Amino acid sequence: MNLSDPLQKPLSVEEFGKLESFLFSELMPEESFSSIEMVDGYMTALVVGPEVVSSEVWIPFIWNQDKLDEPRFSSEDEGKMVGEYLVRHMNALVAQFLDDADGFVPLFEKSRYPDKEEKELAVENWALGFTMGIELVHESWNPLFKDEETGMLVMPMLILSKVTDDIEHLSKREISEMVQLMPDFVVKIYEYWKKGKAQPIF
Repeated sequence: MNLSDPLQKPLSVEEFGKLESFLFSELMPEESFSSIEMVDGYMTALVVGPEVVSSEVWIPFIWNQDKLDEPRFSSEDEGKMVGEYLVRHMNALVAQFLDDADGFVPLFEKSRYPDKEEKELAVENWALGFTMGIELVHESWNPLFKDEETGMLVMPMLILSKVTDDIEHLSKREISEMVQLMPDFVVKIYEYWKKGKAQPIF
């Protein structure tokens, strides 16, 4: 990662806080992503997935999946700041997988939460964001889903995001084990797709 390039500099804790506050603000469209964990999961799916997606495509999807609405930025500077923060976090994830894929840790494992319920919600939001990243380019993911063995790699994200009702049939221990497996499965997905994938530039 070239840290002399401002867009290659990872977000600080303070900048993460500013981005999270904006995501929770009334300036966001109703159908927008609602948490920093959801954005992190979404970006992770795009980084490890089958194709490179330009920021002109993946950023509007955060605001509204039909691309019909966008935030009411309080100023032009705020709009630039939010866009820069998103691109910088995406670039940090790209660098993570290029430099040390096995060292990947989802954002919910790096953060502190006031109670168990908040942590569980963070995990759910992260997993939901990952599924949204798949949805953005879902046709490109078909080869992975067509193979039963590789298709299972996405199951923790689908179950923990509660897009299916499978989680209702799992014990707390099974859910905990699935959360622990999720980062390893993400790395396996990355390994599955990385051959022949273009170098991402944002």
